[in-house]
Amino acid sequence: MRLPPEPRFGGAFSWALRYHQAVRSGLPIVIWSFLRPRPALSSALAARRNALALEPVRDQSLDDSWVVVDVETGGLNPRVDPLLAIGAVRVAGRAIDMAPSCEVHLRQREATASDNILLHGITTGQQLNAQEPADALLDWLAFAGGQPRLAYHAAFDRLALTRASEACLGLKERAVWLDLAVLAPLLVADGPGFDRPLDDWLVHFRIPVYQRHGALADAYATAQLWLALLPVARAHKLIRLRQLVRFSRQAHWFRSTRS
Repeated sequence: MRLPPEPRFGGAFSWALRYHQAVRSGLPIVIWSFLRPRPALSSALAARRNALALEPVRDQSLDDSWVVVDVETGGLNPRVDPLLAIGAVRVAGRAIDMAPSCEVHLRQREATASDNILLHGITTGQQLNAQEPADALLDWLAFAGGQPRLAYHAAFDRLALTRASEACLGLKERAVWLDLAVLAPLLVADGPGFDRPLDDWLVHFRIPVYQRHGALADAYATAQLWLALLPVARAHKLIRLRQLVRFSRQAHWFRSTRS
């Protein structure tokens, strides 16, 4: 049965009042648990999950190791569309370290629509015969550890990865993220600006691109943009992760002054 109609009060007071009204009326009360059980994993996968070193790095210098990541999904909404692939590289000592890199594809129960395949380029066969999702995500997390994540339009990648990790592994993403789509226009006043595609920034810095629109290729292109931004960040005396995080939070103010 339904609870009595909601009174005009809001928030916790409203819920408590309705609860007591229901108790007095003899209505059944259902209390939902806020704790989700961890997904069932094989003993081998559970052991890998439990062995992960994911304590997030909260501060480091520009010359330390950074993880640059890009994902491919089955649509444009990371809240509902499936995670198909993850590509990541490390940047350390002002250079991209491709040995090793990380590229994993997650097996799907059914392939995405053909128009989506044209966008992400992951074929039906690749989707249906890819790695078990939990195994692929463990490979990604073992590669990334607790290092800071860099991405272009990072909110998309972060949400897609967080959602998949929680669903498949029962793990919550806690690493520090920086969004180069926000950081680049903050650092480079005469650049393409906010809300521009990655390609515009690659052209601005004259970064040659030989392959794009795959997770690993896009992660590599994003890493090249990061290398181009490093001397600009140093010129602004931004030499540590904490400084860049604080600087990125000024985006709303900068947008208003440049509009």
